[in-house]
Amino acid sequence: MKLCKIVGFATSSIKFEGLGAYKLVVLKNLDDDGNPMGEAFLAVDTFGAGLSEVVAVATGSTAAKTVNDKNLPVDAAVIGIIDHISINKKELYSKNKED
Repeated sequence: MKLCKIVGFATSSIKFEGLGAYKLVVLKNLDDDGNPMGEAFLAVDTFGAGLSEVVAVATGSTAAKTVNDKNLPVDAAVIGIIDHISINKKELYSKNKED
């Protein structure tokens, strides 16, 4: 699993049959300080997360198990919306304290 931040959304008028039930989100991984980093990537959103939310993301073959049809070509999926993150007693993120 990865911790990521939703930085945008993607729409597609044509996509693989069966993916129409899912919203596509644009994500960036979080660094050790809770800041978005690296290249953006797409994932299916199985929870309806919103812009700037921090989410847990499954990747690879595990991601495909999160959708109803296990044969869909899914390699990243939002599997949870995060409320709070702390590491070594340092709070990195709290949904209640978003700016």
